[in-house]
Amino acid sequence: MRSMTIPSVLLLTALGLLASGCENSFGQPCTLPKTEQFRRACSPVPVEDGQEAGENEVQMESQASCAVKNFAGCQTRICLVYQGSDSYCSEACTTDDDCPGSALCRPLLGDADLDDDPCVSDDGFPTECYCVRSGDI
Repeated sequence: MRSMTIPSVLLLTALGLLASGCENSFGQPCTLPKTEQFRRACSPVPVEDGQEAGENEVQMESQASCAVKNFAGCQTRICLVYQGSDSYCSEACTTDDDCPGSALCRPLLGDADLDDDPCVSDDGFPTECYCVRSGDI
């Protein structure tokens, strides 16, 4: 009977380690699928080769942001790319107090510097805000 217990305990321990190692918590890297849809949504807009801005034209660089909800690779269920950052597990939020550590609550679209409360909707439409690592702001 004892010989059956040891393999069972080892198997359960191994399964527990595998299950806990598969899900990342806030701030941990996550890997987005390498499909065309994700590439277009979560990558900066490329500048076409050979195209240069004119003398009086403003040059702008796009920094893509996207969030994948119900993402199985994150314990938080959200994988985020914020303004061109590497992808990492994030959380939905309304204020900075909703975020762990030094992370800040920022809207997926728009500029938080232009609005005192960017994640509180004044017009009744929901605003998508996520916890962003302070190093990515």
